[in-house]
Amino acid sequence: MPTVAGLGEKASDVMDHASERLPGAASRTFAILLSRLPAVDNRPGLISFLIDGAGEGKPGGRPAALTDAALRGRLAHFDAHSANEIAAIRKALSVENGTTTVYENWGALDICLRFWYGFVGSRIRPIESACEACGQLNRGSVGGSVGESFLRLCRCGQVSLITVPNHMPASAAPAR
Repeated sequence: MPTVAGLGEKASDVMDHASERLPGAASRTFAILLSRLPAVDNRPGLISFLIDGAGEGKPGGRPAALTDAALRGRLAHFDAHSANEIAAIRKALSVENGTTTVYENWGALDICLRFWYGFVGSRIRPIESACEACGQLNRGSVGGSVGESFLRLCRCGQVSLITVPNHMPASAAPAR
């Protein structure tokens, strides 16, 4: 049975590195490129992100997408961004194809990647769906809470409602 964090305990491996975000700690600034994907059926699209790992000699991770709620959670988590900065980010992403860059200080690229891709409650996970109209398999890496839904547009024009699944292995799932 997996350990569940209780009061005063760290909720993830990323939290073990929270001190590496504090002022005065040796850190590097990483750019997180955010872009609003096209709207689907008059609903805002997901937000794509990519972490620029320039200077680390390795790529900064794979492109992925977030729901609005998943992005807000990441931005607010360590209080690393002021309310004015978050408002400016939200405004830039409020328009279709809007883009902005967020800068964050981390001890190392791998810690930044772990935080953005493994955020507790909305980690980036592969999500597959088959189009009901043409049968084409659609794949993407999306960060959203289990049970949260978003729209996906197939190349054939069919709009599908996708719900973030619970990826618990069968052995770890609670018995009914």
